[in-house]
Amino acid sequence: MRRLAAIFIPLLVVLLLAIWRAQGPSPKPASAPANEFSSARAMVVLRELLAEQVPHTVATPANARVRDRIVARFRALGYETSVQRRFACNATPACGMVENIVAQRGRHPAGLPGGTPAPLSAVMMVAHYDSVGAGAGASDDGVGVAALLEIARATRGEQRRNPIVFLITDGEEAGLLGAEAFVADAALSRDAKVMINVEDRGTYGPSNMFETSLHNRWLIRRLARSLERPHATSFFYAIYNLLPNDTDVTVFKRAGKAAVNFAAIGGVNWYHTPLDDLAHVNARLLQHHGDNLLASARALADADLDAQSGDDASYFDVLQFFLVWWPAGATVWICAISLVLLLFAARHTNARAMTFGVLATFAAILLALFAGGAVSWLARLRSEGLNWVAHPLPSVLAMWLIGAAAAICAAAIFRKRSEERALLLGAAMVWHAIAFVLAITLTGVSFLFLLPAIAVTICALARASATTISAVAATAGSIVFFPIVILLYDALGGRMMTAIALLIAILATLVAPLFARFRFAAIAAMLAVVSAVIALALPIVSPERPRAISLAYVDDATLTPVWVTQVLTPALQQAARFAPAKASLTPWYGGRQWSAPAPRIPIPRVEANATRSGERVTVVLRTPRHAKRLTLAVRGGTVASVNGVPPAPRPARWRSAGDVWKFAIANGVEEMTVELIARGPVELIASDLSFGLPSPSLTHARDASLAIPQHDGDVVITRVRLRK
Repeated sequence: MRRLAAIFIPLLVVLLLAIWRAQGPSPKPASAPANEFSSARAMVVLRELLAEQVPHTVATPANARVRDRIVARFRALGYETSVQRRFACNATPACGMVENIVAQRGRHPAGLPGGTPAPLSAVMMVAHYDSVGAGAGASDDGVGVAALLEIARATRGEQRRNPIVFLITDGEEAGLLGAEAFVADAALSRDAKVMINVEDRGTYGPSNMFETSLHNRWLIRRLARSLERPHATSFFYAIYNLLPNDTDVTVFKRAGKAAVNFAAIGGVNWYHTPLDDLAHVNARLLQHHGDNLLASARALADADLDAQSGDDASYFDVLQFFLVWWPAGATVWICAISLVLLLFAARHTNARAMTFGVLATFAAILLALFAGGAVSWLARLRSEGLNWVAHPLPSVLAMWLIGAAAAICAAAIFRKRSEERALLLGAAMVWHAIAFVLAITLTGVSFLFLLPAIAVTICALARASATTISAVAATAGSIVFFPIVILLYDALGGRMMTAIALLIAILATLVAPLFARFRFAAIAAMLAVVSAVIALALPIVSPERPRAISLAYVDDATLTPVWVTQVLTPALQQAARFAPAKASLTPWYGGRQWSAPAPRIPIPRVEANATRSGERVTVVLRTPRHAKRLTLAVRGGTVASVNGVPPAPRPARWRSAGDVWKFAIANGVEEMTVELIARGPVELIASDLSFGLPSPSLTHARDASLAIPQHDGDVVITRVRLRK
């Protein structure tokens, strides 16, 4: 019993602390000191900015109203505020006419009307003010804009080494267009040395510093001293760099700017939906964002921004109390030294017995993968393809339990051939090996395995008992593992829940040798199955956490008008005669979608005209109905420019594409001219898009399915097809 308490009480304390700290700091009232960030004051600003709580996509009257309110707020605070208006394109190319807001005290930024050259170094605070077509964007990114306005108020009287300049970008949701416009204007962006961006993929949870620019050691060194409640690890940084996700920071990094990015991912069900509204804004998250942004701004505004490093840092926070960091290049040496010391400390331990510890650790990993996959499949049998469901807790609990069961079962297999201390030392050797491989291949992740491995080494050198080794190492591991595991479901969803079981199984190898009994593993496994069955019995959607279904009306000149959806429910099936859509409807789309005959609506179709001169094809699109987006799908050619603007540089992760569909998109213009390079025949599909459906019958059926639109939301599309 004493052993049980020695090991599990610290783990329970760490888990409860991680859950509590993940909620964020207590919101500060409007009466908070003037030099501090107050979420209550920021909420007043946010309610004013989004008074109508309607979608405000780029180049719409609703977006213009939000822009004007932001400009008025900055000017009321005494900031010289200008609007950069520019047609910009990303690499797709998706393009648009955007209006960025730039504000600073004392002097105009370079390149703006009436401006004089800005100071040589500036700290840029960045958020975006546009929303998607489905929702009002209260958290994505109204929270960010309100936070920056509150920071502008708190810092307006401060004199610092470097000026703090505020950049509120437009068109982020349309393809990072505001950021593209900013970096495309060399005079405007020249003196921006470091960008501090805030973005949200959810509506609650901690403010994660999930991304930085390369060579971040100098940034981490300064932020480690300034962030009062850091939630940051190089794990986030390393993994995010592997993902295809983008924010404005992607563009800034490509332009060679130093950058820090903050975001929250809790409440991903509401992301880009009508439920991203003021009612779902979380005051704790707003406070955490504000505290992090304000501290970062002040720290970097006082720093020598030209004294940057040439290498990265490995770093992690200790339950948001403080940040630990070291030069990333030292990781492999730290790991090697710790392993050598562990081998020295284990010199009197039977090598064969430790080998079984190595085998038990690998067995735990394999069991977690297979058993976790099976239990995850069981829990998701009724999920109907949803990655995030209304009641995920039983499924997540099942993954924790099956991970623990896998480690205990693996240890029990080898228990009679070894002993507790040898099993733990063998497990530590695997931890060192994983840390070493990661230190070479994915350095930012290595600390997850290195910290517990070092804890075992220190305990082994001190000749501590197996109980002490397990308690110390598992506690050290839980400090870095638990905060990440808690976020995994929100980050990855149900389809990748097995990752939770895997991480818990690896962590549990530091505890399992002391409780290596098949009956314990069986109990944990049975509880996991029970949790999965409970998850199976719970509804997958609810009024508060509905599924996402967006509807489209498509009027193609060569086809009969149709309703289109990618998700079909019984209520929608009753409302219209849906059947699997023909591949010719959307030839570039590889997934399943459904279509149903729709009445012809008296709206003018998009107009398109193509001319060819050798390998040069010019296509002109017009929208007589003043739609908000023009799109040209192209097969057999390459887009050279849109309205005279060439695409931005292609990201390195983009692979070369063969004879596939490519796209040129323009937001907020009624005419688009696309220049193509095509050596052979080229196939073209021109379309325009407006937001909202003309018929309420399908939306009522969608609502009856406990569903809401997402991303662009419901749209009307007209198309014409050409060959040249």
